[in-house]
Amino acid sequence: MSKQIEINVPEWFVLDELHTLDTIISPNSENIGILMAGENFDLSKTCSPTVRLYLMRLIDDKYEVIKELDAFPFNSTVEAKRFSAKLPELNAIDLVMMLNKEEPVFSI
Repeated sequence: MSKQIEINVPEWFVLDELHTLDTIISPNSENIGILMAGENFDLSKTCSPTVRLYLMRLIDDKYEVIKELDAFPFNSTVEAKRFSAKLPELNAIDLVMMLNKEEPVFSI
């Protein structure tokens, strides 16, 4: 992403040991975006490596995390990183399939 953005990261984000992977700002409105966060990429927890997606809204020139949209657990950190790298270019069919827990067309 070329433009530097400021995100007000909530305290629980840090307490839950989430790490920002990337942000996606809507091409239709710079007021809305998605924050991609990684959980357990260091494999220190008993849960699977997970990519969590959070809705962000621009409020007073700073993006605020509004709510979690979805979470995608993976078998390995490598798979989770590949997914987060491909997410900004996913087509609608792959995204809908993933949201419905179906196998996406692209390979992770």
